[in-house]
Amino acid sequence: MTSTLYKNACAAVTAVALVAAVFAAFPMSKVHAQSACNFTRDLYVGVSAGEDIRCLQRFLNGSGYAIAASGVGSPGNETTLYGELTRKAAVRWQTANGLSPATGTWGPGSRAKYLSIRGGSTPTVPTTPGTSIPTTDEVRARTAIAEAISSYEDARSDNGDDGLVEDSLDSLLDAFTAFMNRSYTQAITHANNARNDAEDSVDDDSDDDEDEDEDEDEDENDEGDAEDAMDEARDAVNDAEEALDDSAASGGDKADAEDLIEEANELLDEAEDALDDEDYDDAVEFAEEAQDLAEEALDLAEQGGDSDEDEAEEMLDDALEALDEAWDDAADSNADADDVEEAEDLLEEAEDLLDEAEDAFDDEDWNDVVDLVEEAEELIDEALDLI
Repeated sequence: MTSTLYKNACAAVTAVALVAAVFAAFPMSKVHAQSACNFTRDLYVGVSAGEDIRCLQRFLNGSGYAIAASGVGSPGNETTLYGELTRKAAVRWQTANGLSPATGTWGPGSRAKYLSIRGGSTPTVPTTPGTSIPTTDEVRARTAIAEAISSYEDARSDNGDDGLVEDSLDSLLDAFTAFMNRSYTQAITHANNARNDAEDSVDDDSDDDEDEDEDEDEDENDEGDAEDAMDEARDAVNDAEEALDDSAASGGDKADAEDLIEEANELLDEAEDALDDEDYDDAVEFAEEAQDLAEEALDLAEQGGDSDEDEAEEMLDDALEALDEAWDDAADSNADADDVEEAEDLLEEAEDLLDEAEDAFDDEDWNDVVDLVEEAEELIDEALDLI
């Protein structure tokens, strides 16, 4: 498979190189009647305007190294300005003619090569009788093919979309074939298709890169969201643990809060594993569940103290009221004197226990309050049974 791809790639490069070489050497159907240019200075981007620049542009356009396919600099629209388009066309001409480095500056080496191509060192070449300027369609076809070759080579060097690059090569070969057959209109159409496919291949590749960049950005955003959610969950767990340590909650509330905190920590561990596996959605989900559980535990811790206090106070008040009623019942009782006396002893013990419960309440020892009240209530019940 690799060998086949390599052979195909080599074949494509060889085909385009052959087209470019033959096309550059292929003579005009009619001899160009343009007089030789008289270059007396170096030409480069930014040099002051002059007719020597217009003459160079005409030479490049007529030689298959078009300045532009249309508009400023195109055949018939040459200018006196040496801009970036002129430099690029000069680079292509220099490269094809073996000048190195091909910088695009029209200096002594380029001028000497130009004069040798024109047939000597004389500044002008007389027009050959019977010759004329090549047809506009031929010049345009040359220009279109030259641009297509350049675009194709750019697409290959930029690793453009393989399918479009292959389409570009097919159209380029069709354009060259049409040009050889003097079918210039068809050559232009094929060349334009080749150039468009080549340019689209690079654009598509850029779009793919942009999509990849967007995917990477989204992954980074998702990872950041997961980390933020986990940080918030950890803070919630820490708050719940601190509140529970400071809380007077006891019994079921405390146990429930501890269970919730334990579950929250287990979910955070799962969120960590999901983050390591780059399952960011799962990490966020686990972290949010952990935060919810931690907030429930915090509510129990914060409310547990108040609940225990209310419960202890209510039990103490009920027991004190029951004690008072028991004393009244003992005073009005018709029971045996010994039973009444025993009942009163029990009520005194209950009263002592309730005194201790009041002290425990003042100290906010809610559990002790409950225990003392329950013992006092048992004594009160025994006393009532006797009377």
